[in-house]
Amino acid sequence: MPRLFIALDLPSEVKQQLLQLPRAYSGARWQSLEQLHLTLVFIGDVDKSQVPELLEALKQVHAEPLHLSLKGVGYFGSARYPRVLFAEVEKNPALNKLQKQVFNALAGLGLDLEKRKYHPHVTLARLERTPYESVGQFLETEALFKTDSFHLEQFHLYSSRQTRTGSEYRIESSFPLKTGYSAESLERTEF
Repeated sequence: MPRLFIALDLPSEVKQQLLQLPRAYSGARWQSLEQLHLTLVFIGDVDKSQVPELLEALKQVHAEPLHLSLKGVGYFGSARYPRVLFAEVEKNPALNKLQKQVFNALAGLGLDLEKRKYHPHVTLARLERTPYESVGQFLETEALFKTDSFHLEQFHLYSSRQTRTGSEYRIESSFPLKTGYSAESLERTEF
């Protein structure tokens, strides 16, 4: 049963900028270059028999290419138990519209999707017993973090599997974002 999510891949220069952020905090498991992405919708475990229907639903998503930038950093969790460090995505109505379209296309399949309010971000590190003082220092030092605007022309269906060294993500299928959209995808799904 594959574990799936829908996300945007980031340009390599943006990933390199993220990897340059300071990483000297105890209890932090930092994302590797291959793990950096911008999640649109987390799906979870899916029966293989549902995959063709899922791919068809994603082909129906019509959206324009995106121009995004990352601006600032933050964390999830509480000051007592910070769980995740992330880079913020600068507000972008087109991104929110794409996320809603993808969510609605998948919700129509009866999938049990995460219903939390969408907060676009790029996970930088997962934290375990990292003191808030370290998190606070990171937030203060990197408050002005910003990337140049970048252009994205597709979104992807990813699979995830756990390994001894952490999660391993793989693009299973890609879907274009383009003016005058045509419903085509670049499928290489094996599951």
